[in-house]
Amino acid sequence: MRNTPSHFSFLTSHFLRMKVILTPQGGPQSPYIQLLVKHLKEAGVEVSLARNHALLLWRAVLANGRPDIIHLQWQHPHFNAKGPLRAIWRSVWFFLQLLTLKIMGVRFVWTVHNIHNHENHFARWEWLMNRLLARLVDCLIVHCEAAVPLATAAFAIPPEKVTIVPHAHFAGYYPPPPEKKEARQALRLPVDQRILLFIGQVRAYKGLDNLLKTFATLEAENTCLIIAGEPKPAVMGHSLAIQAAEDKRVRLLLEYIPDEQLTTFLSAADLVVLPYLESLTSGAAILAMSYGRPVLAPRLGCIRDFPAEVAILYDSNQADGLEQALRHALAAPLAEMGQAAKRYSLHFPWAETAVQTRTIYQSLLPAISQSPNLPISN
Repeated sequence: MRNTPSHFSFLTSHFLRMKVILTPQGGPQSPYIQLLVKHLKEAGVEVSLARNHALLLWRAVLANGRPDIIHLQWQHPHFNAKGPLRAIWRSVWFFLQLLTLKIMGVRFVWTVHNIHNHENHFARWEWLMNRLLARLVDCLIVHCEAAVPLATAAFAIPPEKVTIVPHAHFAGYYPPPPEKKEARQALRLPVDQRILLFIGQVRAYKGLDNLLKTFATLEAENTCLIIAGEPKPAVMGHSLAIQAAEDKRVRLLLEYIPDEQLTTFLSAADLVVLPYLESLTSGAAILAMSYGRPVLAPRLGCIRDFPAEVAILYDSNQADGLEQALRHALAAPLAEMGQAAKRYSLHFPWAETAVQTRTIYQSLLPAISQSPNLPISN
């Protein structure tokens, strides 16, 4: 499962010139971006993608014409680099492009997926750049009510500048999941044990060292913990391998998990464990619930909005919070919770997300929002 870097999007209405450009740094592979683009098109918006570049906004305009709206996502790569001078250089070029386009009448929307980059690289500089960006854009989008005060406090902006558009589900995007027994056999996992799964990139902020330490204290012989994902950086994998070596109940698969295998892992699991140290929006939690798996996670950001019947939540500031949550999971009706999680995720369809997003674009362009010709999706 990939973590997605920076994106922008230029959108064009069939009847009016409303343009927006998505520019993924590593290509348009992000499931979130692909689904957003697909459903925006179905909602009457014509979408094109631009490639990442130091001059990405200007290059996108040259390739696609002057947009009416630019929608920013995952802004962190434009304020960070290997050294402070390069980070400053990137930021200056980014804002120079943004300001020139604003002078040309372009409106900006920013979806805030995270308050800051997870590794806290050049944290003070990025904090300043994020605050400047929040003042310059016309609207910020967050995925839940809990994220509104977090964004307004971090960026020092009024709440009325922030709009909520829920993160839609991933059901149907990945291959259909196999049956649990078949999935476990394919992955050479025990068929008769309770399986806890972490899946995704292995990064410091995800708290996996604490998960291993806490899991080691549990007397649960009939439980298996799987950690599957590519370490970033690679040295994290060595550290986790040493830590897990003495516990035969732990299995590590420290490599990139292809998209076509994700549902096999999810089907094999009883519970997806996400012991994050910080989080604003968790795509991994949405993915798990989309394929009928409950989650165990801290009450952070949008995760705190998950109802009790679909998630086991704990206070990350409580010393034994993760331990108590894991103990609770050992006796919880995880199969029933998984069914409830699937039903809950389906309350957030992409068609509705696309229409809500398009409505925000329209609100920034009064002439367009009043047009009787704009197609409406049900």
